[in-house]
Amino acid sequence: MDLFTVHDVIAADADAWQPGDRWLAGGTFLFSQPQPRTRRLRDLTALSWPPLRTSQDPAEPGLDIAATCTIAELFRYSPPARWPSLGPLIQGCCHAFLASFKVWNVATVGGNLCAALPAGPMISLVTAAEGSCLLQGLDGRHRRVPAAELVRDVGATVLRPDEYLHTIRLPARTLGGRFTLRRASL
Repeated sequence: MDLFTVHDVIAADADAWQPGDRWLAGGTFLFSQPQPRTRRLRDLTALSWPPLRTSQDPAEPGLDIAATCTIAELFRYSPPARWPSLGPLIQGCCHAFLASFKVWNVATVGGNLCAALPAGPMISLVTAAEGSCLLQGLDGRHRRVPAAELVRDVGATVLRPDEYLHTIRLPARTLGGRFTLRRASL
């Protein structure tokens, strides 16, 4: 889909938020339908976050997933032996995405959460693992919200207009446990 109203693509942290700005990571949802109010895209991928890393935070160790981590990168992740159920959970949620490998290579974990669609397998993943979301504002302020509280309704999140999802943390205290995935299809 051509976004004919977009006149500029800028770095995510380039300047002050303006009406018509939208965050861009993979763009699979953003480019799937008209966005008549969008004037500028703020490219989060330009910030070059590592897609996945083990958190060394002593207060809450675990797995950090960048909002820009693609579904393909997440699918290829091999969890350490101390988290034996995480691999099957990740793979099951990725397969529930029901998208081609082309989409998997572009669509992001953060995009799936922030789109807040009913068919959001990444929402299910991070909520099941009792994850938390690090939200960052353009002014440098940040806050952490439980993943279960990020999505308020279909297409609606707790994100403020000038705020983006930076990282999802899956805490180690839950990753060593057992998970069961159930999928219902239409």
